[in-house]
Amino acid sequence: MNIKGLLGPQIMPAVRPTEKVDRTIHSDRSNDRDANGQQLYDEGRKEKPPMSEEQLQKALEHLRHLPAVREHKWTVQLATEDDKRCVLIKDNLGTLIRKIPEAELWSLPLDEPTSKGHLLKKTA
Repeated sequence: MNIKGLLGPQIMPAVRPTEKVDRTIHSDRSNDRDANGQQLYDEGRKEKPPMSEEQLQKALEHLRHLPAVREHKWTVQLATEDDKRCVLIKDNLGTLIRKIPEAELWSLPLDEPTSKGHLLKKTA
């Protein structure tokens, strides 16, 4: 049985275009985390003042005494480029492994005795 002829032609309702919203989207103006749980990288970097020499030397010593640095005989050096200080971690052949800006040194767990010595963040 064919029922197409019983109903007649069906007229589709017209699709109306969406209107432009003038207010900003909530995610554009908030400081919340991304969908994967990470915060924006530049958020905390601008607020920190430069490290003092004592703090910088303490951070360098902490990096030098990490188990991975000792085991692989890596070297930890302080470098200055364009008036910005950073830490260079090199292997025994002099190949650069990691360049850590001074702003990231603030997040080192200096007082935590159970730190595992990870040079790379797992969320990066």
